[in-house]
Amino acid sequence: MTRRTQLYIAATILAGCILLGSSLWEVRSLMLSSAYLAYCALALLASSLKVKLPGITGTISVNFVFVLIAVAVFSFSQTVLLAAMACVVQCVWKSRRKPRLVQISFNVAALCLSSGAAFRISHRLAGAQEVNLPVLIAAAASLYFTANTMLVSGVMAMVEGKPLFRVWQQCYIWSLPYYGAGALVAGLTVSTGRAMGWTTSLLMLPLMYFVYLFYRMCTDRIQSLHVVPGD
Repeated sequence: MTRRTQLYIAATILAGCILLGSSLWEVRSLMLSSAYLAYCALALLASSLKVKLPGITGTISVNFVFVLIAVAVFSFSQTVLLAAMACVVQCVWKSRRKPRLVQISFNVAALCLSSGAAFRISHRLAGAQEVNLPVLIAAAASLYFTANTMLVSGVMAMVEGKPLFRVWQQCYIWSLPYYGAGALVAGLTVSTGRAMGWTTSLLMLPLMYFVYLFYRMCTDRIQSLHVVPGD
């Protein structure tokens, strides 16, 4: 690992730690609602539903749906905190190889930064009106996906000595439909919650489980054929 790569990882972890620390400081003074606690619990549970992507050792999880819901429903700090907790579970739950502390720290930092950027920019683009929910969810999903995958691809590109966009395309282009389906489920969940209450909105979430099963079947098929996108 080159010094440039080490500096990149260190800078990402430092930025993520600062953001997470400030979020924890803000959240400590809030009365956390039952809805937030329930969604946090479900996000942790969803973190165990992981899909192995072709060509890399990492995974993606259904927990990103709850990050998108948090962007639309909860505060900035609550969104960052939910993303961080979900990422820890995703990294350590039934991992094929025991992850090192630096790997967990980088992944958590990347999700904190990605969820924070998705929250700030999507709310600025969509504004405060509830009718702009489709814009908010679409922008948040796009920003979260781009920021997170680019941060991770940056490390891989430096380690492998390959162009950033080529690494991103090889490793993550297959996850675009998955994020699109997740954004749709998140939008349906939030809109149902606004109309009928957050407990009723939970009825929408099983849809994502079927998306997860279908996507896992597709990626397993690709890997069984020894096909890596972009090769």
